[in-house]
Amino acid sequence: MPRQPSPYKCLMHSLINNTTMEQINILVSKGLMNILEVENEEYQLVKNGFLKGMGFMGNVTNVMAIHKNNVASSLTRQARLHSFMIFSKAVATKCGGDPNVRYAWYGSSLDDLKQIVSLGFHDDHYHNHSHGVGISLFSAKYSIDSAMCTMEDENGLRHVMLCRVIVGKVEAVPDGSNQSHPSSIHYDTGVDDISAPTRHIIWPAFINSHIHPDYIVSFKYTYMKDPQVYRGQNPQSKYVLFPNLMARVSNRLKPLQMSYLLGSYRLYQERKISRELWVKDVRSIIGDPLLREVISESSGNLQLL
Repeated sequence: MPRQPSPYKCLMHSLINNTTMEQINILVSKGLMNILEVENEEYQLVKNGFLKGMGFMGNVTNVMAIHKNNVASSLTRQARLHSFMIFSKAVATKCGGDPNVRYAWYGSSLDDLKQIVSLGFHDDHYHNHSHGVGISLFSAKYSIDSAMCTMEDENGLRHVMLCRVIVGKVEAVPDGSNQSHPSSIHYDTGVDDISAPTRHIIWPAFINSHIHPDYIVSFKYTYMKDPQVYRGQNPQSKYVLFPNLMARVSNRLKPLQMSYLLGSYRLYQERKISRELWVKDVRSIIGDPLLREVISESSGNLQLL
């Protein structure tokens, strides 16, 4: 008797249109990836880690599919993993026994991620040079930053990759730096902040030895219900919650603009800027015409969640 498709696969097919399914199934048909079933423990671990790292955007984010790198599909891919393990041992020896391997996120288009899984990283993937020239990946608990680097496809899906990264001994790389290699033999990779790193910078010489792609997470944004009453107030009209605002403008702004929005929100959260300055930043980044359009759709006013 032929095996019946799982309820999860049936649900996924019903939520994603045929064009997107064809794109995602290429990952499987070419042997690049294996789809994880929702009941799978790995699926749940990756999904929960991703949504936790989405922070305030977690409630408007739906994971649609998770694929795992099918390393056994070719000798080349096995060789890449073997190389990663050899470099892990080499860095461990250099660093006193610990290679400091971490999980980190990389966000891009599905075509871009398929190319990375198939052929590896190259210099076209240096999307963000704010902290040196190299591959920027975001720490495991900051998947939201990688999500800001994605563009919505024609079917409303976005895609991020979870990678293992040999971090080794890190050095701080300041914002605006053009550094493209370790500053000395004592360092292996860069970070934006030594005490609380958000971003890992892997230098060009190490992009295909110190990074191993493990999973691709496909997701889409939805919306929370904008409340009539917020914090005990009784406004005349509904409020636009900030996660909803981010979701609504995400397919109209460039990834760098979305990163600026996230950065400004964090400054406001940490009380480093006032609400007035934060709203001014939002207006400046989004632009009043688009902001009015979003507010009009919700018949309300801008309000922070």
